[in-house]
Amino acid sequence: MADKRLVVCVNERYGGQKSCAGAGSRELIKLLQQRLAETGADIPLVEQVCLGRCEEGIAMRIAPGGAFFTEVSANDIDAIVSALLAFEPAAKA
Repeated sequence: MADKRLVVCVNERYGGQKSCAGAGSRELIKLLQQRLAETGADIPLVEQVCLGRCEEGIAMRIAPGGAFFTEVSANDIDAIVSALLAFEPAAKA
């Protein structure tokens, strides 16, 4: 079975373009790490340069093959952690 993880976009776009890092994704990573530590779960957070959804950022995805989360804010952390804890990756054939 594949190990689950949360992939978080940390792309920084310049010239006034919206980006996940510009919207505070690195700060949310710290909040997510704290919340996961509180649960005792050992689930990695992976910084990804781009998830292709900066216009909808902050973007995150449960991997492998899990839900996308967009327009994430600190108010969404508990729901994302709950979804991450409940997620079971599909077994490889």
